[in-house]
Amino acid sequence: MKNPIQMIKQCTENEEPYFLLRGQDVCALAAIEAYYETVKERVKDPYFIEEIGEIMKDFRSFREEKETHIPD
Repeated sequence: MKNPIQMIKQCTENEEPYFLLRGQDVCALAAIEAYYETVKERVKDPYFIEEIGEIMKDFRSFREEKETHIPD
């Protein structure tokens, strides 16, 4: 996975919008699942598809272990 800190820095430097999801966000898993479905439809790179799938699994595992809510 790419370094998220570096990615945010690049976005900030280029005035490019970005969106961050946290594991504790009750809506995050649903958002990632929807993104994953779109990635599978539009992206040809199997590594990228797998990477998003792994992120989705991480969020799912976190949700099973911790309480989720709308974060501050």
